[in-house]
Amino acid sequence: MSSFTETFEPLFDYPVDMLPEHITESTMFKMWRDLCPTETIFPYLKSNMVDSLCVNSHADFSKLIEADCMFQFNPAAQKEILKNMYNFWLHNPDSSQLLLPVKDKSHFSNQVLALFLETASILPVNCFKCNHVELFEYLVERDGLFYVDHGRFPDYTLPYYGVRNNHLEIVKRGLELGVSVAKDCIDEAIKQKNLPMFNLLLEHKVKYTLKTLEVAAKFGLPEMYEYFLRIAFDKRFLKQYVYDTLHNKNNLEFLLFRSGINLRTINETDYFIDDAECIYGIQLLEVCINRVCSVEIVQMIEEYFGKPDEKPLIRTLLEKSGLQFIVNKVIQDDNFELFMYLHSKGFMIKEPLIDYAIEVKTRKLTPGLLRHMLAEQQKD
Repeated sequence: MSSFTETFEPLFDYPVDMLPEHITESTMFKMWRDLCPTETIFPYLKSNMVDSLCVNSHADFSKLIEADCMFQFNPAAQKEILKNMYNFWLHNPDSSQLLLPVKDKSHFSNQVLALFLETASILPVNCFKCNHVELFEYLVERDGLFYVDHGRFPDYTLPYYGVRNNHLEIVKRGLELGVSVAKDCIDEAIKQKNLPMFNLLLEHKVKYTLKTLEVAAKFGLPEMYEYFLRIAFDKRFLKQYVYDTLHNKNNLEFLLFRSGINLRTINETDYFIDDAECIYGIQLLEVCINRVCSVEIVQMIEEYFGKPDEKPLIRTLLEKSGLQFIVNKVIQDDNFELFMYLHSKGFMIKEPLIDYAIEVKTRKLTPGLLRHMLAEQQKD
């Protein structure tokens, strides 16, 4: 029979009014205070308590990382720790053989790793990629904004990396501190469909280009699309903006049925005229087909521009445009649904489509299917 003795460290009673600020402002202490609002004693392990944020030894260095994992210090305390750690490494001869934390031990420990492992040029980029707000603020305080932000990023400005990774907090702080920001940041926020990020960039008056309007039409959420729709309308870019919208079902639905813009009376110069012959709908439908939009998009255009007492819009297109055959790109995209819809409306198959299907090795619109449909068409 074996026996063993476990030694448990007793809790130490800390008077609340004697605790240092970095403890009382920590997340863990505040949670405890919410549960025990009237307690005057904070029971905690003495071996895990840190009375100071100073770093004078390897033990201090490691203990602060462990303490932050438990207490989750506030940003001000974390920046102070980073500063003290860096100064210990920079000036103290006892810092040799510095032991760094393991990766992903905590968000703060990853900032410690970045501080000591990344080069000066890549470190700010890492901050925005990983949402290292406290580390970035420390770098700005230590080296100045110009040094941190200037001339180090030939491809993108710092906020781009935060936008790309959907880190709202670091982007907001960077803009507040005055980092440079390129015009492609709004484009990336649109592609990420991040509405809070998009609104933040607009709030800080980040510039955009005509390409941004195209990106918003093709990839943006309806709220983003609506913002640039007004701009496109005011600047007479509406017609191209409509074309850019054709692959985005939600934005097209907003434009046609909820925007209040009447596309039925648009003429060639993007001015609106009353009682004009509606040729724009036919043009738009032709663009949809040539760009191989989805059947839902084609049907939406037909619904909007069509009239119950008139010939279906797609039949008018067949008669007026000379567009009688299904285009190669439908085969290239292997768009079975659009192909079958067009064929049902009177669009015809031509022999070269079979050769093209063989070339691109279609899996839905197979050469065998096309041969059969062409033979049936020739019978008629």
